[in-house]
Amino acid sequence: MGVSEDFSRLSSMLPDFELELYLEAVQQPLPECVRINTLKFDGREVERFLIQRGWRLEPLAWARHGYRVLEAPAKDLGNTMEHLLGLIYIQGPVSMLPVETLEPGRGERCLDLCAAPGSKSTQIAQLIGLQGVIVANDASKKRIRALSFNLQRWGAVNSVVTLTDGRLFHRWGAGLFDRVLLDVPCSALGIVSKDWGALRRYRSRHSEKLQRLQLSLLESGYRCLRPGGLLVYSTCTIHPLENEAVISQFLEKHPESTLEPVEHEGLKGRRPIEEFSGERFSPEVAKCFKCYPQDNMAEGFFVARIRSPAA
Repeated sequence: MGVSEDFSRLSSMLPDFELELYLEAVQQPLPECVRINTLKFDGREVERFLIQRGWRLEPLAWARHGYRVLEAPAKDLGNTMEHLLGLIYIQGPVSMLPVETLEPGRGERCLDLCAAPGSKSTQIAQLIGLQGVIVANDASKKRIRALSFNLQRWGAVNSVVTLTDGRLFHRWGAGLFDRVLLDVPCSALGIVSKDWGALRRYRSRHSEKLQRLQLSLLESGYRCLRPGGLLVYSTCTIHPLENEAVISQFLEKHPESTLEPVEHEGLKGRRPIEEFSGERFSPEVAKCFKCYPQDNMAEGFFVARIRSPAA
């Protein structure tokens, strides 16, 4: 598998990175996992129905309603009746962690600022129940069609879809939300098993440009929290400029905020790094969750949990 010079340079700069193990992991398909829909169905009834239809599932320790698929009645899960009817949602296993870290509760008002195509919005919708509301926003007119379709298929009548630049959302959403999910656009170096060409195309300037966007989105999302509200920041990349550096710079600007530990029972993680390219990060960043693809033979992810001060 070929990689760009910039990616090769990045891999040599990461003190905890094993390039051979990474390349071996990303050449494997992601584990097939699903979430069971408990919003419009009884979860136990769905599970019994799936078993009768020939599914064999293994629960994921870190995700309520999340399962690894051991057997299925069709090779392509996206063509199954269960998927088309909204009984299940196909989603990467580690991708379920950010919403679990957000811990949305029944009846809460939540914002998914970069929501398309909707995997995490549907996950939030089922956890807040019909008493709550999820505002699912995205800046892409093209991608928002998939978002709307997936929410409809999931039966998320507790959702509102908005189309706007997330960097500006705080202008009318300031202080409105109990919880904000910020799964930001990133270089996606943790999910290159979906597109191996990403390693050949990668340039360091991509991460530098993305970091500016990520910081702006984080600032906007944070302003949308009510006092004492919770924001979860996540990426599917391994680059410190988009992970540790973003959180460290945010904490420096907002010393009133609190970074809380991320629980990840059942998932292997590793300690976030303390320094990159001459920039030392806040020691608080150690509370974040980070994993590379080879750690769980799945996606690479970074997750941070930020609490706004109480009134």
